[in-house]
Amino acid sequence: MASKLLLPSALISVALIAILTPFLLTSNNIFHIYHDWSPYTSHLSTLSQKCTFQHPTQLLGCEDMHLLNNTIYTACLTTLKNRNKYWPEHRHSPRGISGDILFRWDLDIDTVVPLELRSFPGDDTAETRSFHGMDVNLLPDGTVSIYIINHLLNGSVIEKFLHDPETNYATHILRIPTTHPEAAVHPNAIFSLPELDDDAGVFVTNDHYYAGGWARYFEEITRRPWAWVSYYSTSTGWKKVLVNLIGANGITGDKSVEKRKIYVSEITNGIIRVFTPSSSAGELKEVQKIPIAMLGDNIGQYGDDLYIAGPARGVHIPRYMLDPATAGGPGMLVKRVNTKQLGGDFFGGGYTADPIVEELVVDGMGRLANMSTTALFRPYVVEDVGKKEGEEEEEEEEEEELEPVGKQKGDLFVSGLTFEGILKCTNVE
Repeated sequence: MASKLLLPSALISVALIAILTPFLLTSNNIFHIYHDWSPYTSHLSTLSQKCTFQHPTQLLGCEDMHLLNNTIYTACLTTLKNRNKYWPEHRHSPRGISGDILFRWDLDIDTVVPLELRSFPGDDTAETRSFHGMDVNLLPDGTVSIYIINHLLNGSVIEKFLHDPETNYATHILRIPTTHPEAAVHPNAIFSLPELDDDAGVFVTNDHYYAGGWARYFEEITRRPWAWVSYYSTSTGWKKVLVNLIGANGITGDKSVEKRKIYVSEITNGIIRVFTPSSSAGELKEVQKIPIAMLGDNIGQYGDDLYIAGPARGVHIPRYMLDPATAGGPGMLVKRVNTKQLGGDFFGGGYTADPIVEELVVDGMGRLANMSTTALFRPYVVEDVGKKEGEEEEEEEEEEELEPVGKQKGDLFVSGLTFEGILKCTNVE
């Protein structure tokens, strides 16, 4: 009898191995359960000399941030205690602590300004101010519109503010509930459309199906495709536009309508998915998938480059967030992807190639920081060298094509869930 069962058992074992091996290899490539970080020792030594935390007493635990011209807009904590309080499994717990603050960081003069929130429907406690993902639009009249996810005790909403950069306040003008069946019930990040700002046109990621508990852990560890992206505008209401995503987290896109692409980070799939808008409002068509081999959180964008930040070691996150003082840190990663070669059109159609993914920051053990969430790049201004005084200028001068002298350098800004300050790394190519 045993011999009769031997062959079927062996076949079942082989089938299980064939199924599980690719899954486990992919999971390790994303969560870095087993990974050798020793080759990055000199890299970390260099980073420690060029990276410093800025404004640690104000810019505390900033989950998301956006660069608009020479200004960073971000929402930060007043106490790290509020970071876990707004997670869905703890959302209904009382929060008798101070709430989050919206900041404007003027980089040219290095001044951080807390914005007064006028007409805001709530007080200054964490029960009414628990901010998460956000986005900003620069409007034609110079006004800045700010969209931000707010995790309230009875569910999440999206708040919209208008801000004149010449002032130190933002005026609340709209609250969008997420109770509709097509809405992002567990919203994480926002991409707002400036041309539809009057209509409050936004894409919002819903990063998980279950709020918490073992079902949530199962969803994340087994990388279930239960997340989605919803679109909202006041004229259309909520509608799901992307489904069956594996942990939809960060989202960004081109603010210009022409040749717009929208990027979504499938955090537990280690992939950035690239889409283009279709003719219907809010509808998206997939262009390409970009493997990034990490838990990609938010996506920053400068020019043709995407900057993706996230933790290095995924399995260490739950314990670290509950007890950062004694738990082993999950570290941080920042990677960069150039988008010029995305889509088959670049190659004449019918073929897409994976773009190069560069490693900018690799800190697997949290020596520098833990739990990075957003990375932004601000290039240095290259000033033109003027002619000497008295030198005559010819009417017509033959233009010489300058040879490139290397990549443009600038400052890399990185925020994180438990950062005390925003990390600024100088002279980054």
